[in-house]
Amino acid sequence: MASPSLPPPPEDLKKTCRMRQKDGYMTAHSERNAIALHHPIFVTYFFTVLIIQNDEFRHVDFCDIEHYRACLPTHEQLTAHGITVLNPKDDTFVLLKDGNFLSARPEGTFGFANKANWWEEFRRLSSIPFKFVQEKPFSPHIPHIIHQTDNALHPETGYLENITSLKTMNKDWEYRYYSEKDRIDFIHTHYGWDVLSIYLRLNRLYGAAQADFFRYLCLYQHGGVYLDMKSGSSRPLSSIIRDDDQFIISQWDWSLPQYFEWGKKAELSHIEGGEFPIWCLICAPGHPLMAKVINQLIANIFLYTPNLHSTGSVATLKVTGPILFTRVVFNNLNKFDIRMENILAKGLNPHMVKNIYRKDQYHEQVLPLVIQSTRVGDTI
Repeated sequence: MASPSLPPPPEDLKKTCRMRQKDGYMTAHSERNAIALHHPIFVTYFFTVLIIQNDEFRHVDFCDIEHYRACLPTHEQLTAHGITVLNPKDDTFVLLKDGNFLSARPEGTFGFANKANWWEEFRRLSSIPFKFVQEKPFSPHIPHIIHQTDNALHPETGYLENITSLKTMNKDWEYRYYSEKDRIDFIHTHYGWDVLSIYLRLNRLYGAAQADFFRYLCLYQHGGVYLDMKSGSSRPLSSIIRDDDQFIISQWDWSLPQYFEWGKKAELSHIEGGEFPIWCLICAPGHPLMAKVINQLIANIFLYTPNLHSTGSVATLKVTGPILFTRVVFNNLNKFDIRMENILAKGLNPHMVKNIYRKDQYHEQVLPLVIQSTRVGDTI
C-alpha cells in the first residue's frame, strides 16, 4: 500500500508563553509547550527523571517534570550527597557512591549495585527537544463512541462480523473506524504538526506502536471506548460503563488459565496483578490522566535507545504499550477518579476474532522502534 501523503508543517513557529496556576504549582504553557531546563537532568532506564526529595533519591515520570522542577538536583547537590558522575560510553552515564552504582527500582526508589547493567544506566539531558501536548477541555462523562483502527482504508473481511456484532449490540453507540491515512489526518487536524512529526518517528514496521499512540490521542480528543480490531464484547457496553465513570482500567484475570500471569513484567513488578492492558481503553474526553500518558509516550519516543530498550515486541511494550500506560496510570491512581473493573468477566474479549496475519509482524523486528534522526543526550 502506498504511503499516504503528509500535510506540510506549519510555517508560523512563533512561541508565545503564559504562566498558569494549577494544582498549587506553576506550570509553563505555550503554543509549542516548551520545557526549559536550568541545569542538566538525569533520565533512568524507565524514562523517569532523577529527583532528590526529602533528602532521598527518587525518580518520577518524565510527564511530571514540571511538578518536580524544584527537586531536580544540580551537580553541586549530587556532589554534596557523595555522588560521582561518570560518562563511560556514548551518551550513557552512571552515578557512583562509595564505589557502588545508583540503581533505579521499578517503584520509583533507588538502590545500589556493584555492576552497571541496565537499571544503573542514565541519560543526561541539558536540553529537551520535544514539547508536551496542549491541555484539552475535560468532560466528566464517557460518550457512546466505539473507536477502532487498522492500516487498510476499510476494515478487512475477517473483522467485519465482529464489527457488525458491536454495532448491533450497541445501537445507541456511534462506531468509528480509522485507517492509516485517517490516523495521520486526525493527528494533524487535532494536534498539529508538532505531534504528527513525533508520531511519524515511529518506524512504520511497528504498526502496533503507531496504533498505541493513536488510541491515546483519539480518546483524549473524543473519549469513548477503544477496542483492538480483534477485540469485542458479548454484552452491551452500556451494561459495563456507569453514568459517573470517567476512566476505567482493568487487569488480566489470572484465575483464567489462558491469562495466567499475563502482563507480569519486570518493570511492573511492584504492581499487584501486573499490567493494565490497552486492548480496551475507556475514558472521558480531555481526561488529564490520558494527557499524562501521551506526554510520557512523547518523552519515551525521544529517549528510546535500541541497545537499552531493545526492539520488536519488547520495545513496543515499554515505549508505547501497556508498560508505559500501566506505570503512568499506577502512579496516578490516587489523584483521579479511576475505576478498576474486571472487563473480562463483564463480557469484553480481547480475542473475539482471530487476528489477521501480517507479512511484517512487529513482534520479531530487529530494526529500531524509533527512526533515529537526532541524538538525544549529553556526552562529556
